[in-house]
Amino acid sequence: MRPLLAIWTLALTLVGCATDATVRATASDLPGTYYSGDGLGYNVTVVLRADGTFKSDWQGCLGLYGEARGTWELLGDQIRFHSAAENEALVGYLRQATTVRHAGKLGFARAQDVERDRIDEELVFLRQAPGP
Repeated sequence: MRPLLAIWTLALTLVGCATDATVRATASDLPGTYYSGDGLGYNVTVVLRADGTFKSDWQGCLGLYGEARGTWELLGDQIRFHSAAENEALVGYLRQATTVRHAGKLGFARAQDVERDRIDEELVFLRQAPGP
């Protein structure tokens, strides 16, 4: 886990992302609406609910690209997603993520992006509003 954290921290530094690294959060800290995107073709919203369920959609300039829903759980600094239904662009998109703090906001980065050194401001999911 330490080599992965070191690679992730280095990747964040190199791309100029002001992420304060991983944070330990509790499951009660996480419910809310999270957003990641570029404002054009990549706009993904994830809603984590206090009851352990989530819903997500990917919107773009051509409309809705995909939806997902299911349950989530927090294990240490990792959020695990268990999809009950997913379609189109969101098939396999949410599986596991690392909790982070970026520009003072709580958020998460998908494990796939961390492993591929693809962490930048557009790929970190930041909380936009506290939980429903």
